[in-house]
Amino acid sequence: MSLTGLAVLLAYLGGLGLALFRHPRYGVYTYLAVYYLDPPSRWWSAFLPDMRWSLVAGVVALLATLRAPVPPNTPSWSTTTPARLLIVFTVWLWIQNLWALAPDEHLAASILFTKYVILFAMIYRLMSSLEELSGVLLVHVLGCFYLGWLAHIAPPGGRLEGVGGPGIDEANALAMFMATGVVCAAMIMLAEKGWKRWTAILAMPFLLNTIVQSQSRGAMLALVVAGLVLFYLKPKPFSKQFYVYAMLGIVGFGMIAQSSTFWDRMRTLEATVDQNEEIDSSAESRVVLFHAQVQMFLDHPLGVGHRGTAVLSPRYLDAKWLTKDPNNPSAPPARSSHNSFMSALVEQGLPGAVIFIWLAAWVVKSIFTLKRFRDIAADARGTIVIYGPAVVGAAVVVLVAGNFTDYLKTEVQIWMWTLLAAITAIHIPKAETAAGATRVARPMRSPLPLDKRKPRPGVP
Repeated sequence: MSLTGLAVLLAYLGGLGLALFRHPRYGVYTYLAVYYLDPPSRWWSAFLPDMRWSLVAGVVALLATLRAPVPPNTPSWSTTTPARLLIVFTVWLWIQNLWALAPDEHLAASILFTKYVILFAMIYRLMSSLEELSGVLLVHVLGCFYLGWLAHIAPPGGRLEGVGGPGIDEANALAMFMATGVVCAAMIMLAEKGWKRWTAILAMPFLLNTIVQSQSRGAMLALVVAGLVLFYLKPKPFSKQFYVYAMLGIVGFGMIAQSSTFWDRMRTLEATVDQNEEIDSSAESRVVLFHAQVQMFLDHPLGVGHRGTAVLSPRYLDAKWLTKDPNNPSAPPARSSHNSFMSALVEQGLPGAVIFIWLAAWVVKSIFTLKRFRDIAADARGTIVIYGPAVVGAAVVVLVAGNFTDYLKTEVQIWMWTLLAAITAIHIPKAETAAGATRVARPMRSPLPLDKRKPRPGVP
């Protein structure tokens, strides 16, 4: 067994032990760490036990969470908007098993979203203090730092593939994932001090470099939009510091992104808005697929189940737009969805589309909730005005990047929805109540006696 593998195993067992005997949050941290490390795919895991690392960590974290007392006056996770929508979406997936065109894959998706519901409930219950919330964001940045290092040492040539773990092992998904890490790292640099701030600063170049190596247009556009969200929600006491870090980030990104291939690929975004520009084959295929998916929905308004777009694509697309699955060479050529909303529309039908739009609207509403809270609760905001923008900015990254690639199943958005629900349902009301109590408790100045008041001009 390699020293790296032994260290990972000991840290894994230590995290589970701390979850059971100290605090359940360590179980969540261990579960998240496995997501980045992905032991089965790493060279150092050759002699490690062959087991379900993520499942074991999740079960231990859940048991530890159920043992912990529920914080008083904490709204239930099931009362939050994203939790209710996630539950309804999961129930609809199970119903669709009756007619799904790809039954095995749809059943797997139903089980996956059931796990997401449990994961949402578990993480939400542990987010009753900002310490736990900031810990999750820090683990996310550390995990992205590790993936960024793997990308840095990867052999050069072409787009970055196969670096991440399950669900983020291809270039676009990895770049989107790292963009959420960039947003979180940027705000940790403002919120924290000492080693946490320096960790975020050191991680940032590796995260940005991974996005450049991935050459993902969707992730790059998503990062720009998230940056605008952070600018809109920037904390007033940290405005100068925010601008300094923003300028350093732009300069640093310019130094990292010196690849002509990267910039040539980014320029193809102009073709989507400029009719005089020639659209590359990748972008053109997405446009053709979009029109085909609209027709798929009209023919199947209740959806065709997970991966239904790929099953139907040979009937709605010319053969030149179909591709072979490298993981299944025996399968006939097909075309998967490249847009999260269109995936929900075609594969989960009208109910799925409504739920998707509702969730996106809730994320946008949360931006204005955070803006309003920043403006009215200046004396009780603590670090919520920093962590809030980080979480909602990461959620925006997934939404915007989802216009270019299907991220309907991506797990990072479940993490961010959970943290954002905890901020808006637990921490903001608590801070606003504290701010109101402080204002009420503040003694009023006694009026001056009549004989000591200064006479006003013209008044006897």
